[in-house]
Amino acid sequence: MLPFILLSSALVFFFAYRIYGSFLSKRCGLDDSIKTPALAKEDGVDYSPAPASVLFGHHFSSIAGAGPIVGPILAATYFGWGPTWVWILIGAIFVGGVHDFGSTFMSLRHGGRSIAEVMKGLVGTRAGKLFLIFVLLALVYVIIVFLDLTATTFAKQPAVASASGWFILVAVIFGFLLRSDRFSLRNLAVVFFPLTFLGLVVGHYFPVPLLSKEVWVSGILLYCFCAAVLPVGVLLQPRDFLSAGFLYAILALGAVGMLIAGESLQLPVFLGWESEKLGMLVPFLFITVACGACSGFHSIVASGTTSKQISRESDARRVTYGSMLLEGVLAVFALACVAVLSIGERESGGTPVGIFASGASKFFSAVGVPSHLGVEFAMLAISTFLLTTLDTCTRLTRFLIEELFDWRNQTSRYLGTLGALLLPALLVFQSFPGPDGSMQPVWKAIWPLFGATNQLLAAFALLTFVVYLRVRGTRYGFALWPAVLMIIMPMTALGWMVHTNGFNSLIGGTSVVMFLLGCYLTYVSWQQVRCGGKGD
Repeated sequence: MLPFILLSSALVFFFAYRIYGSFLSKRCGLDDSIKTPALAKEDGVDYSPAPASVLFGHHFSSIAGAGPIVGPILAATYFGWGPTWVWILIGAIFVGGVHDFGSTFMSLRHGGRSIAEVMKGLVGTRAGKLFLIFVLLALVYVIIVFLDLTATTFAKQPAVASASGWFILVAVIFGFLLRSDRFSLRNLAVVFFPLTFLGLVVGHYFPVPLLSKEVWVSGILLYCFCAAVLPVGVLLQPRDFLSAGFLYAILALGAVGMLIAGESLQLPVFLGWESEKLGMLVPFLFITVACGACSGFHSIVASGTTSKQISRESDARRVTYGSMLLEGVLAVFALACVAVLSIGERESGGTPVGIFASGASKFFSAVGVPSHLGVEFAMLAISTFLLTTLDTCTRLTRFLIEELFDWRNQTSRYLGTLGALLLPALLVFQSFPGPDGSMQPVWKAIWPLFGATNQLLAAFALLTFVVYLRVRGTRYGFALWPAVLMIIMPMTALGWMVHTNGFNSLIGGTSVVMFLLGCYLTYVSWQQVRCGGKGD
């Protein structure tokens, strides 16, 4: 059954890319004769054209993080693997893929501007500024979460920290040689992919000395600052291209191992319409799977760094729609990893990341990889994605600060990055009372809100895409129904959280604010659809 689930999913995604991806390209009118922002505004720092294969690695590594692993595992644990699998397939093809493609396309046609700036021009200045502030707060939250998780991982697993440092060094050398134009990408990849995987050996035999979480937080903040101000060709492009290699290896080894391991499904196909821990299947299945099917965070990456590196418009289909479908494959693989574990094994795995590593190691062991090394390999891959998403978020936050204050020069490059990291640096050490009254890190205390706000962000991006298509006179039904779906689900979830937590709690009060913001932006966006997008 497991091989059928993975292989049939990959086949469905392949045909979706060929058929529906072609439909999106033709409906939107991708035109390689139009100069992209990467070429029109090339500055060697942020606007820098990249080959589609390199940019694919950057985009995928940036949008993936731990999202397509954590979300499907939690959803399957609460509701069963059946509904989770169906939503991953439908969501990635018809909702998340359209969202990512549309966000990139709009940014390409608006000079590489962010999705919030595009909304300001199409929907109205007030709505655009509100959306920009909303996106800024969401990015700050993501930085805090990944900063805490990465520092904790490095403090507890020095081998992963060593391997990550090795990986960054290899990526810088790879980028330098690639920019020299003396070697082809193909030849460099043959050498540097094995060097990247050598980091597993380096980390295993040469772990860094044990350091506290606080020390790692400071070190990671310094790294994020440097990575965000460096030209994209120095670290961001080469590192993300190589980091995608971890994913390819995980999926290849996992698929082969799944075919020969003979593991059976231990998780029921359906666990019920309601989960005691989470709530009703509708809407919380959709909110929980998140990145595995659709994520608003993708629109920030697509219109932030990706649109500034696309060399020709036709690459948008491969880079963004293709990345979303590959993320769907990863989500299905994560689903398989939890489905082969018994209840006891899932409990011993602890976190979704630990569960993923335990399940993946079962498949890896079928092809001769020792179980403990399989776990280390999976953990290193996830940590690599976390670090990638972390410094990409820092650069994206700087872009939004520059847009908010209409401030873009050499000074904003450094001060804007410093400002992007200031609030996360202050909040990452703070604690807040959680739902049960116990003191928790601030990000964990409001974690239930993240899924809903992330999906609401996707709804706003899709609504903006609908307005854009309406203004161009393009039929927009293919974008409208995903937008409606992504409005209903998070708004319902926010209403439920207000009902269960009360108005006076941190989660309940914030949910009310998000709900009202959602109502306002939905209203003004729909008004622009009706009147043809005339703005304020």
